[in-house]
Amino acid sequence: MAMKTTTGSWNLASLPAEQREQIEAHKAECMERYRAAIELACSIYSQRRDKGNKWRMWAERELAARPELEQEARAKLNRLMKGKGGDGSSSN
Repeated sequence: MAMKTTTGSWNLASLPAEQREQIEAHKAECMERYRAAIELACSIYSQRRDKGNKWRMWAERELAARPELEQEARAKLNRLMKGKGGDGSSSN
């Protein structure tokens, strides 16, 4: 188990190497899933005009086809539709 410091943060350096590697692998998997969800949302957003009036039905099918990404992709797509799709790195 990681040791908690007096500042309230976890010291991962105190963990065995195997446990740190597991944490890093999990982090990498999470980041890959997040990036895939963002890519899916951006793809749907960029194709919406090409799909015409039925783009929402098409988008629902695209999202449903990737249940592991659906929630995050839907959230990103909603932000894009509201014009707030930035990554937060730029100030408006």
